Amino acid sequence: MDITISKLRKDLARIVGEDYVSTDRPTSVVYAKDTMPWDVEEKNMPYAVVRPSNSSEISRLLKYANEKLIPVHIHGSGTSLVGLARPKTKGIVMDTARMKGIEVYPERGYFEVGPGMHVAQVKKELAKYNALLPVFPGSELVATIGGAIAVNTSAHGVDAALGKPGDFILGFEVVLPTGQILQTGTESTRRPAGIDPTKYFIGSEGLLGVLTKIRMRLIPMPYFEQVVAYYSRTEDVLSTVIDMYKNGIYPPLFFEYLDERAAKIGFEAVGLQQPRGAVSMMRLHSWSKEGSRQRAKEFLEFLKDNNPIETKIVSDEEEWGKIWQSRAEAGNYMYRLGMTFGSEISPRVDKLIEAFHDAQSIVKNLDSYKNAEFISFGHIGAPTIHAYAFIPTKDIANEVKKAITLEMREKTEDLNIKYGGCGGEWGLTAQRVSFLKKKYGESLYELLVTMKKAFDPNDILNRGNLQGWM
Repeated sequence: MDITISKLRKDLARIVGEDYVSTDRPTSVVYAKDTMPWDVEEKNMPYAVVRPSNSSEISRLLKYANEKLIPVHIHGSGTSLVGLARPKTKGIVMDTARMKGIEVYPERGYFEVGPGMHVAQVKKELAKYNALLPVFPGSELVATIGGAIAVNTSAHGVDAALGKPGDFILGFEVVLPTGQILQTGTESTRRPAGIDPTKYFIGSEGLLGVLTKIRMRLIPMPYFEQVVAYYSRTEDVLSTVIDMYKNGIYPPLFFEYLDERAAKIGFEAVGLQQPRGAVSMMRLHSWSKEGSRQRAKEFLEFLKDNNPIETKIVSDEEEWGKIWQSRAEAGNYMYRLGMTFGSEISPRVDKLIEAFHDAQSIVKNLDSYKNAEFISFGHIGAPTIHAYAFIPTKDIANEVKKAITLEMREKTEDLNIKYGGCGGEWGLTAQRVSFLKKKYGESLYELLVTMKKAFDPNDILNRGNLQGWM
């Protein structure tokens, strides 16, 4: 950088205001961190953190960054599980937290929201209008709606049941990396046919522009029924999912599972009797109360085909709350009591069992660390297998943490390739660039690079993520 930190701070303060620029070391450390298990390095430390309030300030900021050739990294809440949130090079971190406004227009059939609003806050506002937000991350209390749309993640939700969040996007206000402000899409509830620039920014992971306003169709809140099923072994849960798709049964909106180990951990944590084996939890929806009840009854009958120990509809909300919370508690156990290295495997449905067994083998035979414990849970109805290598200590050298993470990532991504899958939840750039090249080929990757250069000729936004830098 050709200017001093003092001069940079003054320039940025003229754009966003003195109170919304930070150049101190402690703040830089906070914004250099993310959920990756290895330590922050000097290259991750930003020169400055800015908190703009609107698209005009972001436009001026990006024009300034292009003039000075300083990279800008977009920050929502830092909950990305594939390294998207950690700056890959020194520059400016742009925090969208101040952009939190929401306007709901029931008479128009949509709402508009700023990117910095937390998912849980958006859901709370939409609930006043009996509307559903189709975004279901476990981190919804802190995850931002801008980040969720930038990754196009349905998270816990089953895509085949409702679709991706991007399916309900009507348009954006977006600032291009060069500073131009665009309006895309429509104010009709009917999305444009043909070429719609809105689609370029859904799932673009902050590479092509900064979302400053999101227009999204209102979805009426459905009625729900909850079902739990207990199995002797995880493979029976996987067989159930395979049969569900094979027989054309409409999938639940949520279809979670805990393998034998995770079920014991999670149920003990919430004060429920430990199950004998694996557990699956399903939440079925319909647009009428009677319809949801009927679906639950029919699904209960279907579940009996794969030899469960017990299946039941859970009507008691307190009981369901504990059962549902057991999944989060299994994860809390792992992250609290040791080091956990995760993966996202979304195989072809009929290959679920093979992919699960291969994931077990990867964890049990890691080259970078011996004797890791295999634990698995996830959104199996999507289908997604989260396979974890759990190590019951935090006393691991930084380079070993990196080695385990990358080995887990590379080998489980190879399972996605082997079994026809992809990243359905965590995004596809940053640490997953090698997967993109292997699965789709160098030509497609180069097309993405060319597209990035067309939108961002100076490679200002989120530099390093498309290159796969760590």
